Amino acid sequence: MKQRNLVFDNLRGICMLGVIAIHVGSMAVSDAVASPFLVLITNILSRYSVPAFFFISGYGLFYSKPLEQPLRYGSFVKKRMKSIGRPYLLASLLYLCYYAFLNRDMSVLDPSNILFSLFFGTAQYHIYFLVILIWFYLLFPLWRALMRGMEKIGLKLALPLLFAAQVLLFEGNFRFWTYPEWIASSPALLNLCNYRLNYFPFFYLFIFMLGGVIARHYDSFQQLITRQKALLTAFFAASAGLNTWLFYRWTFKWQMPYESTVNYLQQLSLPGLVYTIASVLFFSMVIQSGRYPLKKALKGMSDRSFIIYLIHPVFIDQLEYGLNRTVGMQRVPMEAFYLAVLLLSWGCAELWHRFRAAKA
Repeated sequence: MKQRNLVFDNLRGICMLGVIAIHVGSMAVSDAVASPFLVLITNILSRYSVPAFFFISGYGLFYSKPLEQPLRYGSFVKKRMKSIGRPYLLASLLYLCYYAFLNRDMSVLDPSNILFSLFFGTAQYHIYFLVILIWFYLLFPLWRALMRGMEKIGLKLALPLLFAAQVLLFEGNFRFWTYPEWIASSPALLNLCNYRLNYFPFFYLFIFMLGGVIARHYDSFQQLITRQKALLTAFFAASAGLNTWLFYRWTFKWQMPYESTVNYLQQLSLPGLVYTIASVLFFSMVIQSGRYPLKKALKGMSDRSFIIYLIHPVFIDQLEYGLNRTVGMQRVPMEAFYLAVLLLSWGCAELWHRFRAAKA
């Protein structure tokens, strides 16, 4: 049995911190009086988190299913659907029931809406990630063929080409929101186009394949994160600094609304993609060094990251509702709200784990 990678196991916890920051920070984006620094931290500098999860998945797949071994596709898909597909289905149905009850709107549970939500990952705003992940699993033979091709032409050429293709895909996608008549007149095609970011895995292909490349060349990666600490720190600082400069420039000089600035600097943009790569390398370096606080807490949160990911929006909703009915959200520091969401989600994840362990 292959050993687990403690660096990437703990990286999941750091990614989870970023995911919750994005979702808590979405309230700041819609608030005209929100602190620019708060928007920067939660909606720009936390954007590494979602693509980094795909990076970890790419590493895990190519590490556990190397090209040198045959892929038993049927058993592979069955195992992945059990570990990801089943929780996705259950979480989606629970969220649909949750909102049907909350809004007293039973039309949410209409079979056509359920199927739509399951295909496009719209049962809750964060759950599209699992749809894309499932597509990465289903198309794994294609990614294996791509990896063989990349290694054949040489990774020093293939990775920059894939990076450039990734950026061009996003730039084309960013401008493709006006459709020809043959698409606009077809509800099915229109939905496939409008919700393409919810299911199309190619938008995250570079970062996924980068994880796969590192799985196949981990010794070189380990040398990089242990011997080039100054370089990786400078790369991370420069990337974070560039994103910060662009955010403040567009916000104050160009008077762009927060939402527009966040959309331009999202994780699929060129600055966002470079920042994701820098963040993955930097955080991997820090974890590998072992010189960081709260190691036990990070490991514990990383171990429960999947459940935390699934349930944390419920606590965001309910805490916001309760605070608005009592003291008002404006009177609660966003940092305290974030910490409450994290601890409540983590606590429930621990209870669920103990419940499952007791039944086993």
